[in-house]
Amino acid sequence: METDSTGVIEAARAIRPYLPRLLAPAAAHALDQRLAAELTSPADPVATARQLRVLLDGQEDTAWFLAAVLRDAPDYRPPYHQPQYLSRQPPGGRAIPPGDPGPVGGAARFACPQGDYVWYRPDVATPVPACPTHQTPLVRG
Repeated sequence: METDSTGVIEAARAIRPYLPRLLAPAAAHALDQRLAAELTSPADPVATARQLRVLLDGQEDTAWFLAAVLRDAPDYRPPYHQPQYLSRQPPGGRAIPPGDPGPVGGAARFACPQGDYVWYRPDVATPVPACPTHQTPLVRG
């Protein structure tokens, strides 16, 4: 499978929890269902990635998310869990005071065993949800 295909598939898995923030409720729900259907289909991964790219490129905010995930190769993390989005560089480029811990990177990744949903835990106090497609517990990794 091409590296770009891997990234597109990972972006489609990773965007699902963020769709309600990126799109209107009806559009988010419709796109989530289409992504889940593509991700759980037994089709060729390259063909699946092509279809997922069409779906994600269809909206400005989802196209931005896809591009940000692809730039994060080979990790393919959601933008909100990439170092440049976690940095606490203040305006004007002033230095962060020593001892200021700033944001903690490396959020734990949880995935549906069926392969269609990925969620990143923002902190250890946040409970791990179930896969919205299969209603099964997500597993770490």
